Amino acid sequence: MPGRTFLQQAVPVTFGLKAAHWLGGVVESHAALADHARPRLTLAGAAGTLASLGGEGMALARAMAATAPFDGLQTDGSHAMRGRVGRFAAELAVTATMLGKIARDVSLMMQTEIGEAFEPSAPGKGGSSTMPHKRNPVLCTAILACAMRAPNLAATLIGSGLHEHERAVGGWHAEWEPLFELLRLTGAALNHAVTLVEGLEIDAARMRANLDLTQGLVMAERAAFALAATLGKAQAHHRIEAATKAAIAQRRPLRDVLADDPAIANRLDMAALDAIFDPAGYLGGAGALIDAALARGRAQFSAC
Repeated sequence: MPGRTFLQQAVPVTFGLKAAHWLGGVVESHAALADHARPRLTLAGAAGTLASLGGEGMALARAMAATAPFDGLQTDGSHAMRGRVGRFAAELAVTATMLGKIARDVSLMMQTEIGEAFEPSAPGKGGSSTMPHKRNPVLCTAILACAMRAPNLAATLIGSGLHEHERAVGGWHAEWEPLFELLRLTGAALNHAVTLVEGLEIDAARMRANLDLTQGLVMAERAAFALAATLGKAQAHHRIEAATKAAIAQRRPLRDVLADDPAIANRLDMAALDAIFDPAGYLGGAGALIDAALARGRAQFSAC
């Protein structure tokens, strides 16, 4: 399928690699949030001195830290240090945006002119009240609506960490509502994303066909690299750039334009040109990258 940069076709990729990148973002978020999921307790006292516990404060703190379910006990004596809440909020927002990235890609792939992937279909789902032919990205819409709100809620929670002295006036009270909302939105985005990914419909033939829309322009980089071996990098780039402009102006396949250029045809025969313009031969380490992403995912989730 076409890889796209700045919304334009760039070089060939595989859908598997695109999905592997999605997985990578989810794995990173899962690992980051796992630390925040463990039960913790702050033992500090009114102003962080443990004075109300007499001389047994530190001993009690150590004993509680060694007791399930607490695998970590904050005993620095400061209720006003809110870094843990801020980091949790930031990771939730990042998670929501990682899920939003999946939704953004799928919604773009669902466009009529692209038609490469689709949300799971169901009666009465994704249609229009007046246009029966439409298949709207309703799951993507819900995920993106959550993802767009999450960063500002995280910013509120991080900003609320500006506590004064040993306990703040309003700072930690301001955390409650946005933290609840951020958890709700991230959970909703995840719930919709699971439904989206599990039921995603792929049109592999359309993906491959879309590579042909530019009549070989997506292979221009590969052609330039092949030509650079004998013509030099700068000159090869110049010749291929001129050829791409000619191909666009003449509405001809880039391969044919290159074959008509004696400076290129003398260095790349027909068999070499055929190989250059085979997208399947220019996928680099896509397979290895997919395998690595799957291995990281299995390792992360098997540890749950």
